[in-house]
Amino acid sequence: MKMIKAIVRPERAEDVLEKLIEKGFPAATRMSVLGKGKQKGLKVGDTYYDEIPKEMIMIVVEDQDLNVVVKTISEEARTSKTGTYGDGKIFITEVEKAITISSGEEIL
Repeated sequence: MKMIKAIVRPERAEDVLEKLIEKGFPAATRMSVLGKGKQKGLKVGDTYYDEIPKEMIMIVVEDQDLNVVVKTISEEARTSKTGTYGDGKIFITEVEKAITISSGEEIL
């Protein structure tokens, strides 16, 4: 299993989640986060914002589903055909085990 953490623009998060549901991946966690990437913040007039609001979408998938989920997130989070600076980042990690709290079932 793989865990995908995608950091996306807040205005794109709902579109990403809707497309994941359409593709058969309804289980995801969404949370508001603050951060900065290579752009090192944002200056608007005289005000400098060193942390920019983003949304993190976290989803765990079987290995065989990884490419379709990553492609879906990439396509829906991108703000133009070629993408725009600040569209986000996707991180992929291995999941050793998952445990369903209510049943205690282990998913390997």
